[in-house]
Amino acid sequence: MPTPTASTSSGGTPSRLRRRGAALLAGATGLALAVTGCTTGNSADGGAEGKTDTIRSTMIANPNSFNPLTSSGVPATMANSLLYATLLVQDDNHTFAGDLASEWELSPTRGEFTLREGATCADGTQITASVVKASLDAFAQKSNNKDLVFGPSEPKISADDAAGKVTIELDTAWADMGQGLSMPESGIICPAGLKDPEGTTAGKVEGAFSGPYTLADYQPGVNVEFALRDEGYTWPEYAQPFEGRVAKTIKYSVSSDYNSIANGLLTNQIDIATVLGEPMERFKDDEKFGTERFSTANLFMVFNERKGKPFADPEARRAVAKAVDQKAFVQAATNGLGAPATSFVSESVQCANTDAALLSPKDADLADIKGQAATLVGTPAVGKGAGNTYIAQALNEAGADVKLRSVDTASLFTELSTKPDSWDMTVVNLVNISSTLYAGLSRFTGPTTEDGGRNITGAKHEKFLAQVGQAMAETDEDKRCAIYQDLQEGLFQDAHVVPLGDVSAQLTTAQGFSARVINGISSARTMRITD
Repeated sequence: MPTPTASTSSGGTPSRLRRRGAALLAGATGLALAVTGCTTGNSADGGAEGKTDTIRSTMIANPNSFNPLTSSGVPATMANSLLYATLLVQDDNHTFAGDLASEWELSPTRGEFTLREGATCADGTQITASVVKASLDAFAQKSNNKDLVFGPSEPKISADDAAGKVTIELDTAWADMGQGLSMPESGIICPAGLKDPEGTTAGKVEGAFSGPYTLADYQPGVNVEFALRDEGYTWPEYAQPFEGRVAKTIKYSVSSDYNSIANGLLTNQIDIATVLGEPMERFKDDEKFGTERFSTANLFMVFNERKGKPFADPEARRAVAKAVDQKAFVQAATNGLGAPATSFVSESVQCANTDAALLSPKDADLADIKGQAATLVGTPAVGKGAGNTYIAQALNEAGADVKLRSVDTASLFTELSTKPDSWDMTVVNLVNISSTLYAGLSRFTGPTTEDGGRNITGAKHEKFLAQVGQAMAETDEDKRCAIYQDLQEGLFQDAHVVPLGDVSAQLTTAQGFSARVINGISSARTMRITD
């Protein structure tokens, strides 16, 4: 089998602010998945040449876009992580490895990135500093995820092609810039893709791709197939040594039926897949499969706090928090396979609260909500909406008059942001693509949807936003987390957010394959063949 162009290295542990990496092009046989507690996989007996060059996996739906500027949802994130290179990728323990960057320096207000030598687009165009700048400029102007990367600033991005350096300067400190620049949504789109955004969205512009794979075949509702590039891409150096090899071909079938996905794994039709719900239990104690459970989504309740709405009153919000039992919610929403949450992001996120004692315990006797009329809006995305049904029932049993209205997942944000008089409470299902605290916080703090933000509550919460600013300017991690801890305690005390539960998923790998969960995120780029 021909070996693809890729880097091989053991690498050292990257520092939080600076990291150097080699920019060598070499064979793929040294690439693989770190053998750590965050890796799933079972090795089968096999020679060095291996028995296959293909990985078969699944997506729960069609990618809604092959353009990082317009994509949303897990399938699109999976696809675009293979098609587009980012400046950085996340490594274990919230460190970074270089993707397009071989060397970098980060501070809350500035990032400087030296690009790898030899990086090209899929059409052979050299990836220069100007190419990266053009893509990041487009991201800052057009992407809904801009604030996760650059915060409120309009970034000043400069390119030095002779030195191969890209510099980003921010007026307002934003310590999350590194995490943001590791998201597939900030992937570098090559010139051909920027010239034809519609074609790029449809996946028809091969020259748009800067990552390790190209889109080989796409049949909506059936399959998505990726082909490994022969040259022009260097794989990141992670802190741990890797074993195995990358696939020449990755074939995704499209299915949202997790029992069918489990059947595919058990009958040797699928090699690697993420499984949710009761089908996870089918692999319990089965030594032929590697499994790793992680939090794939965070469920929390927020309120419409606009003037004149019932939950603009903190006492009304606190009463709701006291009437809802986390364990009962998790049992209903996930059939007991999830876990009660201690914050609005998972515990794998830096600075997330882990002290359950800070949350309001259930106490229906103190939940003074008798006669309170309210509309709860939710989706059937998790457990067919059973968690939402539980909340409505619990509040009604406490004397409230709650009407539950279900809308489809794709319409929820539009419903909440454009019809503010139509709802009072909602359960947010957060998929945290940046693995940051702000990703959850921004749903109920900061710029509101009326001002173009993602905060659906109508209340900006200036006090907490000021604390975000302090945390984002802090270079010391412990001090930053102390600020965030105080912020979370304040949010819980005033019941601006009611953490409910985490949705557990299971990364499942057949014998001869492995994959990895990094900082609570399952990345398609970590799939390897280990036979």
